[in-house]
Amino acid sequence: MTKLILQKRTLVLVASLGLVLSLTVVWVVKLRADRSLAQERTRLAKQNFVPFEHKNYSAINNPAISVWQSYKNIRAIERFNDAIFVATDGGLVQFGPTGNLLRHYSVLDGLPDSDLLSLAAFNSKLFIGTRTSGLVAFDGTNFEGYRWTDRAPQSIDALLSDAGRLLVGTRAGGLIAFDGSQFTEIKTGAEQQRLNAINFLSKNGATLFVGTFNDGLWTEQGSRWSHFTTVDGLHSNRIVGLAVDNDNLFVASDYGLATANLTNLATNATNTGESGQPRFLSVAVVPSLSSLVQHNGMLVLCKDNGETFGLRAHSDLSHLRRTIPTTWNSVSVATGSKLATLDRDLWLLGNDGIHRAVADNSDGGNIRFSRWGEFRQSLASNLISALSVDSQGRLWAGTFRNGIDVLGPSGTLTAHLESESVREINSLIEDAASKRMLAASSAGLLSFNTNLATTERLSAADGLLSNSIMQVAQASDRNSQLDRSMLVLATSKGLSLGVKGRFRGVTTVQGLPSNSLYSVLDHAGKLYVATLGGLAVLESGRVYRVFKDTNSKLTPNWVTALCAVGPRVFLGTYGGGVFELTASGELRSFSSEIGRAVVNPNAMWSHGSRLYVGTLEGALVFDINTQEWMRLSSEMPARMVLSITGDEKHVYFGTTGGIARIEHRYWTRNS
Repeated sequence: MTKLILQKRTLVLVASLGLVLSLTVVWVVKLRADRSLAQERTRLAKQNFVPFEHKNYSAINNPAISVWQSYKNIRAIERFNDAIFVATDGGLVQFGPTGNLLRHYSVLDGLPDSDLLSLAAFNSKLFIGTRTSGLVAFDGTNFEGYRWTDRAPQSIDALLSDAGRLLVGTRAGGLIAFDGSQFTEIKTGAEQQRLNAINFLSKNGATLFVGTFNDGLWTEQGSRWSHFTTVDGLHSNRIVGLAVDNDNLFVASDYGLATANLTNLATNATNTGESGQPRFLSVAVVPSLSSLVQHNGMLVLCKDNGETFGLRAHSDLSHLRRTIPTTWNSVSVATGSKLATLDRDLWLLGNDGIHRAVADNSDGGNIRFSRWGEFRQSLASNLISALSVDSQGRLWAGTFRNGIDVLGPSGTLTAHLESESVREINSLIEDAASKRMLAASSAGLLSFNTNLATTERLSAADGLLSNSIMQVAQASDRNSQLDRSMLVLATSKGLSLGVKGRFRGVTTVQGLPSNSLYSVLDHAGKLYVATLGGLAVLESGRVYRVFKDTNSKLTPNWVTALCAVGPRVFLGTYGGGVFELTASGELRSFSSEIGRAVVNPNAMWSHGSRLYVGTLEGALVFDINTQEWMRLSSEMPARMVLSITGDEKHVYFGTTGGIARIEHRYWTRNS
């Protein structure tokens, strides 16, 4: 009996020891696994760490500089410091609660970029996604910037404040998280794939939604990533909005609305369900759909042109399909429209400003919007492709898409000229004798009288080589064989010379190096013609000399701009900087002083003592007396300077972000 008891005790002891040993082994394995997992997480965190540089921006407090911009093209809206801020293509604008304009922030206030795309409040600061200058933070007084040194994000189209971190969606730099002190890149799953072309971020519960411009929808829940495209039933891979109603996910792309069950999406790992049907089902095909939000129990859809419609999401799918109307509610004539929700209200943003629908202001599917915000008269567009001051002191500002603005001395809008033909303005010059303003455009040569009425349009039907005119000049020569009434037009198919009804052409057949012309200059009895293939010099209407990289120091051959300063002739090139044609007939390059700048078409002007040159990276200024160059960059509302003109007091720089007006005394003070 005693022996049996001892045997049982021995077995129990052995079993206990075995259990302890097994638990110990399991515990050691777990510790090793946890340690390995922690090391892997640390490795990935280090691997995904994004190096950056931080910079504080300073305001430009100089009364000699003014910036004129339109701020009606709204990209994003956010509440910050008891005010409402909007991101525009003309800077940051602050409104009071009733829409009263409080302040317009421009590059003069420290913004590094005028073209703003996204907003989010995070860590007691307003963060701003820009087109070209990375991530910007604003504390209510000062601006500071963050640039990632290992990547080129191109633009930041989406920002989302999420549980102690700021998510930054970039066009080419991936999805980046900021915790207030450092940046890390978020990549997809074990493949560590970079997310690119991000234009939409949203969070619902524990699920993160990442919409892209051309790669469909990505979702992340508990470190598990899923990817949905047109293969899964989406109408397009460009995601423009998303909403969740109960367990139904609605995804808007630029071609329509689709829906899926969230639970099924999370559990089904294949592209189609058991029935073989795509996981997303079509609700409606809607071309040019630009936005979707959930508001006041409804799904609200928006088209690019500002048309809106709301529908109840809890209806069955067939009812939803029947609910979508053919005619939507039109708010205003706009483009680039999108919806946003803020302070329980629904907001419609676009290039026509802001419209708001309060929480209880709806009737079925028709959302009743009303205009909101104080917008002072401003430029029709910030892309200023041509500038000229007329004899009455008015500034004519030609735009690429929105016609011509005529501005008073203080930048106030006097008139806006726009029609089917008054668009895509390439250059402006006043006819000194008739006081008519001549506008070179893609639709021909337009003439406006002093009352701002269109008096004439010359086109190919009148004998021009092409309707597309880059620049016009009036010709004369020493022998009086040409007179001031003769027009010289740089077209896309060669040079046209003459008067209405009697134009003749000069092309490569007559010796031009190229038929693609950009600029013409009448100077000292000669015509200088800037072409894609070099510089041509004409005398008495005939080509007598051509400058190319094969017979001169010109490089590259693409000549974009011409300007005379006294007896000197300067030419700008696309990628080779500025040259001077000397009295001896040789070309002298300034590349050693200013580099091989890209000079924009017709972006050269002079008043006699200085030459001003518009480039992709600001404006270059050449002092004729001191022979010294300087660059203007931070003073410009945008880096790309497309046009320049001036008067006895000011120089005007037309950029892709508006107009900079600088008094001549600015350079006197600097010197």
